[in-house]
Amino acid sequence: MKYSFKQPDFQTQYTIKRFLVDEFNGLYAYLFHTIDRQKWLNDPISEDNLNKLHVLALACKYGIKTPFTEVVTTKAMIVQWLDTYPELIVKPLSECIFLEDASGGQYKMLTKTISPANLQAVPEQFFPSLVQEKINKKFEIRTVYLEGTCYSMAIFSQNNKRTKDDFRDYDTQRPNRTVPYQLPAELEQQLHQLMQSLGFRTGSIDLMVDMHGNYYFLEINPAGQFGMVSYPCNYFLEKKLAQALHKNSIYEEEIYQ
Repeated sequence: MKYSFKQPDFQTQYTIKRFLVDEFNGLYAYLFHTIDRQKWLNDPISEDNLNKLHVLALACKYGIKTPFTEVVTTKAMIVQWLDTYPELIVKPLSECIFLEDASGGQYKMLTKTISPANLQAVPEQFFPSLVQEKINKKFEIRTVYLEGTCYSMAIFSQNNKRTKDDFRDYDTQRPNRTVPYQLPAELEQQLHQLMQSLGFRTGSIDLMVDMHGNYYFLEINPAGQFGMVSYPCNYFLEKKLAQALHKNSIYEEEIYQ
């Protein structure tokens, strides 16, 4: 009896790369399991599995305002939503990446605006992409959450063309003004509930305030840098984080004695 097999429909190079990524991830996960629990504030595997859409849904559950959010695949869907919202923004469903071309040029992925003025650049169909209504912001807020306390900083990024859409498009010549900021107590409690539901003891939270004073939750980065908030605001978070880890260590010692 003769058998015929369908020619494999894949690119060998891509398949090998995917295999190597999976191999690395297997080792990566195991290494985390071998490190004592007291060395972490958050479970690193939970951090890696964080889903942006799930977090937005949870934020709504706890009464936190979020921008209108949709995953789209066609230009027609964008046109439809532009009838409701004057402008949209597009951002990754996962995390931003940095790219380098063959000549050494470097590129970074940032949040960008979609409006009727630049709609011609959008293809008719594309890979599933996350779009949100563009909030006319008064300023942005980066909050470092640590064991029930919010340490916040206002970022006045709206008057600089480079940082208007995304403050991470840093302007080293004209840095954004930043000041310590106190969130409303109700919002801090809602953020505390959100972080507890995710099992996170620490993380960076991005928020935005619109021209009417409404607070919008954007996303959580559980491994976000705390120095950019701690240093300009004199929060001394490095000391507080060290104390939290030390408390972890003492607690673990008491359990196993």
